[in-house]
Amino acid sequence: MNILVENAGLVFTQNDKREVLRDTSIYISGGIVKEIGKSSLLKEKYTPDLVLDASKMAVLPGLVNLHTHSVQVLLRGRFDEPLMNWLRLVDLEYEKLDDADTRAAARLTFIEGLLCGTTTFLDMEGKVKPIVSAAREVGIRLYEAIALVDTAETGVSGFTRVADPEEEVKIALKVAREKMVTGQLNFLLGPVGFPSSSPELLRIASEEARKNGLKLHAHLSESVVNEELSRKMFGLSETGMLEKIGFLGPDVIVAHGVNLDPIDIQVLAKHGVNVAHCPTSNAKLGNGIAPALKMVNQGLNVGLGTDGAASNDSLDIFSEMKTFILMQRAREGFDRRVNAQLALDMATRNGGLALDSSGKLGVISPGAYADLVLVDLTLPYMLPSEKVLDNLVFSGGCRAVRHVIVNGELLVYDGRLRNEELYRRALEEFNEAAKRVSYK
Repeated sequence: MNILVENAGLVFTQNDKREVLRDTSIYISGGIVKEIGKSSLLKEKYTPDLVLDASKMAVLPGLVNLHTHSVQVLLRGRFDEPLMNWLRLVDLEYEKLDDADTRAAARLTFIEGLLCGTTTFLDMEGKVKPIVSAAREVGIRLYEAIALVDTAETGVSGFTRVADPEEEVKIALKVAREKMVTGQLNFLLGPVGFPSSSPELLRIASEEARKNGLKLHAHLSESVVNEELSRKMFGLSETGMLEKIGFLGPDVIVAHGVNLDPIDIQVLAKHGVNVAHCPTSNAKLGNGIAPALKMVNQGLNVGLGTDGAASNDSLDIFSEMKTFILMQRAREGFDRRVNAQLALDMATRNGGLALDSSGKLGVISPGAYADLVLVDLTLPYMLPSEKVLDNLVFSGGCRAVRHVIVNGELLVYDGRLRNEELYRRALEEFNEAAKRVSYK
C-alpha cells in the first residue's frame, strides 16, 4: 500500500540529530519511508492509495518491545509471587499449553501491543510455529528468540539435566533455517539464561549463533538468587561467567540486569552488549530496580521491554517509559538526563539498533522501515501542547494512539484494529483457550 501521512503537526524522527519536523508529510511505499517533505510536492510526485490527515497529530517511530513472552498473557493476574515461586507456578502452567493455546495467546499479545503503538516485538518462547502464525495474522514485526533450556531450574531435585545442550541448539537452528525470512520475521537463539541454561548450553548457543548469523537473547541477573548461585558455583558473577565462556558480544541482547554491579556493567559495555530494561516486571516480582542510568552512562545500548503479561501485567511500552523515568529518579535522585527524550530513545531507536544494526528500525527517515505511530494532540491529557513529548510519556501514553502503520500497512485506524474479523476471532479464541487452560 502507498500511504501519504499528510501535514503532520510534529514528526519525531528519532534520527541521529533527534530532529522534530513541523507540518511535514511522509510518503510510504513498498514497506519503507520513501520521502519526507511538503504535501504539495509529494502529491505531485506520487499517487498514494491512502491519505491520512495528521494535521492534529504527532508521528513517532513504531515502538519496540525488546523483551516479552507472548504466551504469558494467558496467565495474566494468576500468580502474585516472588520470582522463584512465580517461575515454578508458571512452568507448571506452560506444560498444559498446546499449539492452539499458544497461537491464541500470542495473537492477543500482539494485538494488545499494537493498539498501544508497539510495532516490533522481541519475543522468547519455545513453541515457534503457532507464534509465527499469530504474528503473520496480526501483521506486526517479530523477532522470535527460540527458548533453549537444558536444566530443571525449579525442580525439587535441583539442577537436573533435562535436555542435551547440543541437541537443543541443533533443533532451534533447524527451526530458524526453515522459517527464516528478512523484514518482518527474524529468529534469534534464546538460551533462557543461567541456571535454566547451563554454561555449556550458553557457550554452544553463542558459537552456533555466530556461525549462522543469528543474534542471541537471554535473561541476565534478574534476581539476586541467580547472582548468589553463580558466585557460589563458579566464583564469578553471572556476567563474569558469560564473559569467561565467550557468550558476550554486540550480537547479544540481555534482559533485566537488576543486580549488575559496576564491574559487570563495564564488562557488558566492553563487549557492546545490548540490554532490555523491564522496570515494571522487575518491580512487580520484587527483584528491584535495575541500574539503567548507570548502564546508559557507561555507553550501553539500553531498550525497554514489558516482559510477559504474567509478570507485568501490561504490554504497554508507553507505561514502561514513564516507569523507567520515575524509578531511576527514585533510585539515583533527580537527573535531567533521565527524561522523556531518553525514554523515547530507549523505546524506539535503541531497541531498533539492538535488533537491526542497519539503522532502519525505530527511526523515521528515507529508507527506514515504515513503522509509524500517530498520536492525537487534541486530547485532554495531551494539553497544553507546549511539551508534547513530556505529555505523551507522562500523561497521554497508550490512550493517545490513533493510527498505527507496520511495514507500510495501516493496521490500526482511529484506535481500532482495521481487521475487525481478526479482532473478533482473536478475542473469541483467546477466551476459549483461557477456559481450557484453567480446567486442565
